[in-house]
This record gives sequence, C-alpha cells and structure tokens, in this order.
Amino acid sequence: MTPKKIILLVKVFDKEEYADSFIQTGEMFCKTIGQFKQIEGDVARGDQFEAPSDWHQPDRISLTFSFKTPDGEEKSFPIEGLAGPLVIQRTAHDRLNAFCMYAVTVPDFEESYETEEERLRVVEKINSMLKVHATLGEEMLSLGEHAVLIIKVADFIDKVSKAAKSEGYTSSRGLVDYFDPETFHGSFGEVESVFKKRSIYSYQKEFRFVFDSSKPEGAKTLYAGPLDGIAFKLKTSEINSKIELKLAEDQHGDGDSLG
Repeated sequence: MTPKKIILLVKVFDKEEYADSFIQTGEMFCKTIGQFKQIEGDVARGDQFEAPSDWHQPDRISLTFSFKTPDGEEKSFPIEGLAGPLVIQRTAHDRLNAFCMYAVTVPDFEESYETEEERLRVVEKINSMLKVHATLGEEMLSLGEHAVLIIKVADFIDKVSKAAKSEGYTSSRGLVDYFDPETFHGSFGEVESVFKKRSIYSYQKEFRFVFDSSKPEGAKTLYAGPLDGIAFKLKTSEINSKIELKLAEDQHGDGDSLG
C-alpha cells in the first residue's frame, strides 16, 4: 500500500449539538464492532462483514462435511458450488468499540526540476493532485449536515490516546485498508482485521480508533477534552468549496511547503 500522509480528519454529524459537544468536550460516541455489524438499512454506517479474519474465494478452498451414522460408521462428502466467499469473523472483536472518521490524505510524492518553468509545472501538477484528494464525495456529504475538521491531527490523536489510557482502555488506531472481495483470498492478523473493509466502502477513506476495556460490553462515550485550536466546525456542504490544499511558496524563497 502506498504510504499516505494524513492532512485532515473529518467527523460528520447529523445534529449540530453533537458537533458542538465534540469540539467543546471531545465527546466521542463509540459503538461496538458488533453493533456496526447489526446495522440494517444504512449501508454507509453498517457492515455485516466488519473485522474479517479470513476471506476465502470458493474456487480456492475445499470443504468436507463429516458425520457418524447411528451405528458409528464415519462418513463424509465434499461441499461444492459455494455461492460466494467463505468469511470468518472473530466474535471476540464484537465487543471492541470504534470511533470512525474521514481522513484527507495525500500519497508520499517526490518531484524534481531544474528550471523555473519546470518548477511551475511541478507545482501545478501537485496542486491538482491535492485538490482531488481533498474533495469529499457525495456519499460522505450525505451523512450529515454538520462537520468538524481536525486540523492538528497529531495533537488530536495524542489527546484521544491519553483519554483512553486514563479510562483504562487499550487502544489502536490507523487508516482502514480496503480489499477487493471478488479477488482477495487469505487471512488477516488479529489486530489487522479491525482495520480491513471491502472496497465498496473505499469512498469513506476511514481512519478509526479502536478501544478495548474490561467494562461491560456496549457503546461507550469517551471524552478527549476541548478541541480549541485543534478543530473547527462548518457545514458539510461547504467543505469542498471552503477547504483547499495547495503548495505554498516559502516566504524566504528557498522552497515550497504544503499549506
């Protein structure tokens, strides 16, 4: 997977008071993986195949059904003609809590130039790429009218990690990696699986926090603390028109920076 740099994190809310609470107190409502698997009628938020540990194509596996007859004779026969992939999920993951966000990322890039004309072409090329990566699709814009943009990603992650630790939670975080369910055949590691989703969800460009605790299973609310100076709120419909990523000229004229 191509290395990516996270520029912004976006959380979309369907109610403005939820967005305000997120900024004022860092309120993070975290459903369980099991709850996300059970959501019906909302394909953007629910996924019955959350956290797959194994995904095996039917033409690349063989299954055998074995049994004993009443008189103790062992019999078996092959199972053929599976309609789709064999999917295995760990029930232990159902109790984990997750907080999901949209990540604005850019791939690592390296460009070189020798003349001023070449430099301008490189800057134009990079700015075009940044515009594409910073544009949210209609699927994400439709999730809610209000959004909170995290502009200091490292500071936010640090606040969440400290809040989780203070609650006695173990936590992990990262970008979700998307796989093609029609061609992928294999297994994922125990932690890795909670950051794997089918490619039909790739438009979500998800970054998620995953928490585990000894507390009773169920949705939990974590408070990361005020996000002053770290985040700001705006209408979801305004994100694409008001947010722009581009290379900014260094004030001393000795280079370019991402701004």
